[in-house]
Amino acid sequence: MSNVRKHSGFTLVELLLTLAILAALATLAAPMLGDNDKLQVDVTRRLLVSDLEYAQILAISHPEDTIALVLTEGGWHIAETETIETPLLDEITDEPIKLTLGKGPASSAFDVSIEADMEEQIIVFDQNGGLNDFTQDVEITITSGETYSVIHISPTTGSIQ
Repeated sequence: MSNVRKHSGFTLVELLLTLAILAALATLAAPMLGDNDKLQVDVTRRLLVSDLEYAQILAISHPEDTIALVLTEGGWHIAETETIETPLLDEITDEPIKLTLGKGPASSAFDVSIEADMEEQIIVFDQNGGLNDFTQDVEITITSGETYSVIHISPTTGSIQ
């Protein structure tokens, strides 16, 4: 008769591999447990800066048109100043260049408010990418709960910070 013992348990390699997988999952899940207001403000800020830069590019590449980014109640759109209420159409997709908070790319930014320190909430760019009105610094405040972020646009250079 053979005296064979069966060992039950896990090897050190198996345990280390399991711990590594759990650590990777925890790293991926940790941001989801963070501050939701901060995430909403960050998403909105990135999208808004991107569209501000796109409006500048349109103003530079189409010097015959006056391009503006219009802040609305639930988002913003890019338009020509002659037809300020009508968003421009994307040259590739033929869709309006418009963003609504809580929908599409901004679906995670459903509880955000945006306000510029200007009366009409219209940011107009000139053919050089600067602001059409050199006398006014523009600050846009993005707020969600207690969290906020401010975007500053230099009137002469159009730099966005």
